[in-house]
Amino acid sequence: MLSCLQREQRISLTSEHSFSKTGNIKVWRQKYFKVVYIIPVLVLILLFGYLYWQTLYAVNTFTYTRMTMDTFVEIRFQAQGKRAAEEIRDEVFAEIERLENMFSRSVETSDVVAVNNSAGLRPVAVSPEVFFVTEQALRYAELSKGAFDPTVAPLTDLWGFFSDKDSRVPEPGEIESILQLVDYRLVEIDPTNQTIYLPKRGMGLELGGIAKGFIVDQALETFLNAGIEHAYVNAGDIGLLGTRPDGEPWRIGLRNPRDQRDIIAILPLANAAVDTSGDYERAFVEEGINYHHILDPETGMPARGLASVTVTAKTTMEADVLSTAAFVLGPEKGLALIEELPGAEGVFVTPEFEITITSGLEDKIEMLVQQD
Repeated sequence: MLSCLQREQRISLTSEHSFSKTGNIKVWRQKYFKVVYIIPVLVLILLFGYLYWQTLYAVNTFTYTRMTMDTFVEIRFQAQGKRAAEEIRDEVFAEIERLENMFSRSVETSDVVAVNNSAGLRPVAVSPEVFFVTEQALRYAELSKGAFDPTVAPLTDLWGFFSDKDSRVPEPGEIESILQLVDYRLVEIDPTNQTIYLPKRGMGLELGGIAKGFIVDQALETFLNAGIEHAYVNAGDIGLLGTRPDGEPWRIGLRNPRDQRDIIAILPLANAAVDTSGDYERAFVEEGINYHHILDPETGMPARGLASVTVTAKTTMEADVLSTAAFVLGPEKGLALIEELPGAEGVFVTPEFEITITSGLEDKIEMLVQQD
């Protein structure tokens, strides 16, 4: 009997020991699985926290695009975090849209529309910005001997390049009649009262060939006022603030005027502007002839002799107006104009694909095509 009790005690002790060992294994497994699950969760929390910090506070390069000024405008700049970048983005685009509403001929409340509607009737007081750009437009018109003319609006309207109606080739008599309204020398400006007056009924300002560049310059000024040191604005006219964030020059590609997918050269630039005028945008073909929107104010017809002109300058406004003037003047006179202006350089491409470069770019431009 004692032997039986001893066996029962041994069995009981063995069972209790087995239970205790099994319980410890279960507890250990529970702790192990908790650790296994907790570690990835902690890693994810840390990762999302880092990404959130990177998004809101880290210095990054941000790029935004918006449709305005009848084109896609791209801005690129470096800022400390997404929130700061979005605030700066909104300030820049607000400034662009504010100025567009002053200069656009498609905005009924713009200063330019008011001036044109009052042609032959009365002077119109305009904003300081519109007065300044009009003054500069007249200065460059004089400098280019009328190759750039801010009173070309009636002529472009006749061709239909900037209206909803289809573009067409006007009759010679229509062009001759309209040319009587195109003459920058007739524009009267009053600096004291900040007024502009077009003395003939039917005259009209078209500041698109200079105002877009001015607006890009003001966008860069907005970046500067926000403490941004590196920025890129592309509205067709390209304005550059400083260098790229890595300290290297911005690299601007020059397109082949006969194949927009092809880059013919690279311009390394910093704190500068670049604009191209070409016969391939806002153009139509009639009876095998290409008609484009860069009109010669003297003849009323599209300017011939060049396929494209690219101008670099200190300001986008200057690059904008000079590319138009040089295109109208043609390869020889256009080259001479750019060569005589300090800070301006140019690349001229003829319809035969002959490329001419101003002297100041010869050691800077990176040509990607063979020159004869």
